[in-house]
Amino acid sequence: MFEVIIYLFESYMQLDQNIEVDAQEITEELLEEGFQRADISKALAWLDHLSGLHETEESNRVQLAKLTSHRVYSEQEQFRLNSACQGYISYLEQAEILNGYTREIVIDCAMLLELNELELQDLKWLILMVLFNDPSSESEFLQLESMLMDLEDGLIH
Repeated sequence: MFEVIIYLFESYMQLDQNIEVDAQEITEELLEEGFQRADISKALAWLDHLSGLHETEESNRVQLAKLTSHRVYSEQEQFRLNSACQGYISYLEQAEILNGYTREIVIDCAMLLELNELELQDLKWLILMVLFNDPSSESEFLQLESMLMDLEDGLIH
């Protein structure tokens, strides 16, 4: 399922223009690419869930946590998000790329994936998708994207 999500993100979501694509058209394309129908359905449901999370009114969003607060992960969250993933989320909060609200969306979306344990590289893609889909996080998306592309190119600032 996660491979389908990544494929869709790379193929459709990063386009500069907004295009409306029918779910049936996407499903047919993905089937032609070799993805399984069940994985496609789950991926589309996951993406629909993600877009629904960002439709919440700004005034109704979770208030940012105090700087002295600490996120405690449940046992299930610890199983899915290993210490490297938890540390990376914490790092992005300290860098002000994630806030309390977007952090919770990242964790929620990670828990919906059908993976035993999320690899750090996959978490980075997931965070990019969360920020991309949040209209109020455009600058944070660009900052994270730049950081990740620089690391892939071997540049360190």
